[in-house]
Amino acid sequence: MKKIVLSLALASCFYGNAQTLLSENFEGATFPPTGWTKTNTNASRAWDLTSSVFSGTSASSIELKTRFTIAGNNSATIDWIAGSNTAYLTSPSFSLAGATSPTLSFKVKVGWGYMISLNKGNLLAQISIDGGTNWVTLWNEDSEPGFTDDGDGNIDTDFYNTVTVQKSLSTYIGQANVKIRFQYMATDADAVSVDDVQVVANGTLGTSDASKAKADNISVYPNPTKGEISIKTDKKIKTMSVIDASGKTLSTNNSGTTEISSLPKGIYLLKVDFSDGTSKTEKVIKQ
Repeated sequence: MKKIVLSLALASCFYGNAQTLLSENFEGATFPPTGWTKTNTNASRAWDLTSSVFSGTSASSIELKTRFTIAGNNSATIDWIAGSNTAYLTSPSFSLAGATSPTLSFKVKVGWGYMISLNKGNLLAQISIDGGTNWVTLWNEDSEPGFTDDGDGNIDTDFYNTVTVQKSLSTYIGQANVKIRFQYMATDADAVSVDDVQVVANGTLGTSDASKAKADNISVYPNPTKGEISIKTDKKIKTMSVIDASGKTLSTNNSGTTEISSLPKGIYLLKVDFSDGTSKTEKVIKQ
């Protein structure tokens, strides 16, 4: 399994007056869930629950289970393998007849280094309007701005970001035999996980989509640093917290600057919460 030092969690979405057409959080005891199907070209690597993919009792297995569980006790996860693998996780059919502003949302975790920087694999979200015969790609992890590089030039210490994806399905209003699937294609790439898949018929996009671009416009400097850290952003900062590799919050303030000169050399997370409810987390290297 590829190495990682830190992982990142991202905020949830909100819907008003939404009729839910598809909802799956992968918390059930069986996999795939009722109505879902899975296929894979490599017999030893299929989509499964995080607790099944990383079922060992060793420290590394427990760490990986924690890393790739996005929410609750389980997520839908697929592990890497040195050989090639194409694997699908496909939803049951649902209808968009009568929908007014249908929206797909899901949470996904992908490591930057092997999946994006080296591009040894691809994770796609796709839609079919004919029950699964033909598919159109809605989302590709390569174009997701929420996945970020830490800039240190070492792919084994890059972030494993979790992002919440929201995609309008308005183009497909009126279709009665719709399916969503997640396609994983990789050779010696990395594990990925998906969670909280939801399609609503008349939902409004949550604030995370509308403000994502602004939330991403953040600069942390100097980085690496020997002490003081400053943040440049066009958004109002509510709090900024320094977090160590174990997830412990070491300090919190709302000034836009913080001091870590007393901390040991190493890698830390700087989590910035904005007043509009969004957040951004950046890796900081203490020299």
